[in-house]
Amino acid sequence: MKLRQQIVQERVEKTVQDLAVTEDVAFARFVHTLIVGQSMHAFDPADFVDGGQDKQVDIITLEQDDNEATVYIVQAKKTTSFSSNVLIQMRNGLDWIFNKSRADVNKLANVKFRDRITEYRSIQSAIGPSNIHVQVAFVTNGLEGEISEEFKQEEKTIRDQYDNDTFASFEFRAWGANELVTRMNALEKRDRKINENIRIRYDANNPSLIRYHAEGLKGIICSATAREIARVVNDDVTGSVFDANIRRFLGTRGAVNSDIFNTCSQADESYLFWFLNNGVTIVCEHCEAVTDPDNPHVKIKNMQIVNGCQTATTLALAEREGKLAPDTRVLLRVYEAADSDLVDKIVLTTNNQNKINSRDLRANDPVQVDMERAFASYGYLYERKPRQYDNQNNIDVQRIIANEIVAQSYLAVVLKKPSDARRRKYKVWGELYETVFSGQMIEPHVIATNIYRHAVRWLRQSQYTTDSDELRRKLVNNGAFHITRIAAHLWREGDSWQIGLPELRNQIEDLENNPETLNVHFEDALKLLETTIKKDKQYRADIDNALKSGTLDSHIDRALYKKRRVPK
Repeated sequence: MKLRQQIVQERVEKTVQDLAVTEDVAFARFVHTLIVGQSMHAFDPADFVDGGQDKQVDIITLEQDDNEATVYIVQAKKTTSFSSNVLIQMRNGLDWIFNKSRADVNKLANVKFRDRITEYRSIQSAIGPSNIHVQVAFVTNGLEGEISEEFKQEEKTIRDQYDNDTFASFEFRAWGANELVTRMNALEKRDRKINENIRIRYDANNPSLIRYHAEGLKGIICSATAREIARVVNDDVTGSVFDANIRRFLGTRGAVNSDIFNTCSQADESYLFWFLNNGVTIVCEHCEAVTDPDNPHVKIKNMQIVNGCQTATTLALAEREGKLAPDTRVLLRVYEAADSDLVDKIVLTTNNQNKINSRDLRANDPVQVDMERAFASYGYLYERKPRQYDNQNNIDVQRIIANEIVAQSYLAVVLKKPSDARRRKYKVWGELYETVFSGQMIEPHVIATNIYRHAVRWLRQSQYTTDSDELRRKLVNNGAFHITRIAAHLWREGDSWQIGLPELRNQIEDLENNPETLNVHFEDALKLLETTIKKDKQYRADIDNALKSGTLDSHIDRALYKKRRVPK
């Protein structure tokens, strides 16, 4: 076994121990967090769709924004080879996801796979395939250099079939030990300092450099050749220069990155690049413009590209392919910002040309730091950033709570919006951010999150997960936030949170010491949710859409309040 394969194996063994799962499940969970960038502790059990029938799709994760979505399709096999036969079967699985008729899908014996396909189709129907990014990953602990020609042919067949402008972007990637460790290093190596001397265009007789100073802050605006930016990116093999960036590279299939690639690689248009592109924004510990006429450059210490990842990475790709036109130039903004708060503000304000709905954008907000401290007072490890505690030993991983789960639970229970919590969690990081994270008392967040976590465990262990009744099965697999909202009301005997700190602390203690008292309420919650949906013809006709409906939230409220008015 090679060194990198051994590193992956050790991480899998640690995951087995931390999560108390099998090696196969641990490998899948490990690679999922690397590919999706999601916390291992925010994993949705409904994403696991492995269940036989040789479709070779293990995980389907759906991330939906207001008007676009990303679907991650993962096959994770803890082997040391890349099987072309398994890839052929996975291609069959993709065909079921994207092409088979609903009538055929409904006949699938693998109900988890069937339910996820139905949910994906619902999203596709609502926003259209041109607004969906598809990322397909075939992952083993093998070595890329040992991939057979037959496997590569099957890869090409998949790309030819789906990478054809149907989707906003489509990417198929084979991941092995080298790719997994490289990605792991890029995510974990936050202390690496990148120092560069970036050559710039300078003419003493033609203003081409702006230096700006204010209140001890420094900024430089200038122009560099595209090849200089491509060099910086291509030399940084781990991608550490983008650690502070909130977007990953989206590929060149999307309209914006495709235009970037075309403009920088076409000789008759490349001179326009400076005028058409927003440029690249860099933050650093120190910057200095050197106006030597023979070697004009900017000396940059500990640089991070915080805006312009798509631009910089596309230029690097064009350079690697030998297509980058030599006269392509890029606008640079370089900010000397040792203050981490200022860096956070620059990241936030320079990334507003497209709507961002990522928890990462808010990870360093003061209120998130306060939440981390407050949760610690109750013995919990509040995860502001994915993988925040991965390298810490001697901690109880069962006490790790991702801020994403905290936000969704609060939205479902305290704000009584379980439908938004399930499929519109982007609202938490946008329009509802200050409502969810108000800086007020932390206890409602702790209570809501604990009830949700107990609900997930109860649902996972219930006999209904593979129930022959389609409605009940879908409610169990996809209605955790609705069941949490109802059970919380039943257990707390109402929705009021203005009951005083001592009482809230007592409820937290009860949840810690006697979580089994919730079970009867989960059972009642499932029945109430099932009854509510059965009463409405539209809900019955499309259960997936019903679980995303704000109207269902209102119907649940009415059912609960009516139940409390009935004399015992």
